Amino acid sequence: MKVRPAACIFLILCIALTTGCWDREELSDRAFDLAASADLNKDGTYLTAAQFIIPSRVGQSSTGGAGGEKPYFIETGTGKSTLESIQKARQKLSRIITRGHRRNYYIGEHLAKNGIKDMLDAFSRDPGNRIRLDIWVVKGNTGLEALQVPYPLEKIPSVASVKIHKAIGGTTGTSYLDFMMAASAEGSCPTLPVVDIVQGDSPQKTIRFYGRAIFNNDYKLVGYLNFVEGAYRQWILKRISYFDLAENIPEAGGSVGVIVTKFGSKLKSSITPENKVKMEIELSGLGHVGENNTNLDLSKQKNLKLVQNKINKETSKHVLEMITKVQKQYGTDVLGFNQTLNRQHPSEWNKLKGQWDTIFPDIEVTVNVNMNLKYIGLVGPPLQFKESEIKK
Repeated sequence: MKVRPAACIFLILCIALTTGCWDREELSDRAFDLAASADLNKDGTYLTAAQFIIPSRVGQSSTGGAGGEKPYFIETGTGKSTLESIQKARQKLSRIITRGHRRNYYIGEHLAKNGIKDMLDAFSRDPGNRIRLDIWVVKGNTGLEALQVPYPLEKIPSVASVKIHKAIGGTTGTSYLDFMMAASAEGSCPTLPVVDIVQGDSPQKTIRFYGRAIFNNDYKLVGYLNFVEGAYRQWILKRISYFDLAENIPEAGGSVGVIVTKFGSKLKSSITPENKVKMEIELSGLGHVGENNTNLDLSKQKNLKLVQNKINKETSKHVLEMITKVQKQYGTDVLGFNQTLNRQHPSEWNKLKGQWDTIFPDIEVTVNVNMNLKYIGLVGPPLQFKESEIKK
């Protein structure tokens, strides 16, 4: 088989053009930023910080290697703007900052309450910031303090927040994108996930997933939804994969704990002739019994039905309470009601969208939860009761 000379020359040129390091920035000349934070000082200046990996220590023991050395370090900078504070931090680094591996960005509560509009402008213009980034609000603390909290299960503490959020059924790698999409949509208000710093049984503090932070149209923090309230919101938006809950069953003198692993959500909107908006929410789920502290034998269909109906009724009430809190206390649509109305009644939405901030708090909402308990575990009657005490 003969090979044409022109083809050989072409292949040689391809090899020559696709090899080598064109930007002349070797890995040893880069500082990998794994997490960062932003805070507002009392004098109005910005404080930014970043957690950088020390590659030579990553492969050492989980205790941090010889002498307990950490595989990372934190550098800070202060300035009148976010860009200036970052520049101040760069003046202390011997390597070029690379943000391609950054997964978390922590915003202190004081900065969030004063507004993050100016910070987001510089943030969104930087091509080094990944779109699949998780931005967190640190409840009651600064972003720098969140970076400084060690986490025993991870060599790099900044990984912990994402893993905790994923372990409890949340979505990861979407909060930055979701925030920007909600901020740019007519009638929507953005939210961010929240962590707080808590004191455990040991002297060491740890980081905990708290819930959701609610922002208004000016990108200012107006309040929080706790873990359970945030889970109900995620259920409505179909962004949850795991949730456990417990409800008292007065008829049986105890409580039943349920683990839900499959979720469904349907929203139906309607508009009265007086332009009164109504929203019907149907939530469905598939779960199994994880705990039974009642005297009911759940292997009996009537008892299981009793528990299922009670949990559905109470959960419907709790979800409605969360929605009412968002409507009356915060007045911000973080539930996707605007999108539902736009999708189902586009012409009416075009007339109402300019007044949505005043319409949303007065929307009449009904909630119906229909959860199916498919499994009861390995035992029917609870083992802590005697045979004579069990209600069959």
